[in-house]
Amino acid sequence: MPAGEIIDSEAMTITPRCSRIPDTRLAVAATDLLVASSTATLVNHCLRTYHFGLALAERDGLAPDLELLYIGAALHDLGFTQRYDGPAPFEEIGADAAHELLLAQGADTARADLVAEAIRLHVYAQTAQDPRPEVALLSLGAAVDVFGLRLDLIAPAFTRQIIEEHPRLGFTAAITAIVADQSARKPDSPLARLDRSGGARLLAAAPFAE
Repeated sequence: MPAGEIIDSEAMTITPRCSRIPDTRLAVAATDLLVASSTATLVNHCLRTYHFGLALAERDGLAPDLELLYIGAALHDLGFTQRYDGPAPFEEIGADAAHELLLAQGADTARADLVAEAIRLHVYAQTAQDPRPEVALLSLGAAVDVFGLRLDLIAPAFTRQIIEEHPRLGFTAAITAIVADQSARKPDSPLARLDRSGGARLLAAAPFAE
């Protein structure tokens, strides 16, 4: 889809920011770790999270650091993988793994800290109001893909494009099973509290064809 093409009545513009993944050294390292550690279903969810976050950034006039937003999106669910799963809440595991990767790759500590903070906070609803766009947009992008929140604010043609490029592969059923398992094993985690407050119902109501 050409950059700058208007695709619906809300005049949302698709730009290069919304149509490609960063190809920096750190972003490539994050992609490699994501693909090596995750199922195809989780990989595609993480990529859709990035694109949906950017779509909302375009709509709301936000200008995130694309590299940091992408790395956060790519690595935010590492705590759900067999490679990284452990007794800690999944968001803490993912934050620590991302921080370790970035420092090992020579990233500035402040940038590694921001990515880790975004991953650690993305499970909380109030994070959508965080003044740091990389933090807010990771949470918002994930909420679009998991629950369909704010999906109506994204151009339908863009949503179709992203799902065609990164199919859902039964994501709703997969994440429902993951949440149930995590909640049973980690009953004091934020995810378990969400599950007890009706998370399964919200997941089932996600407006996506699987």
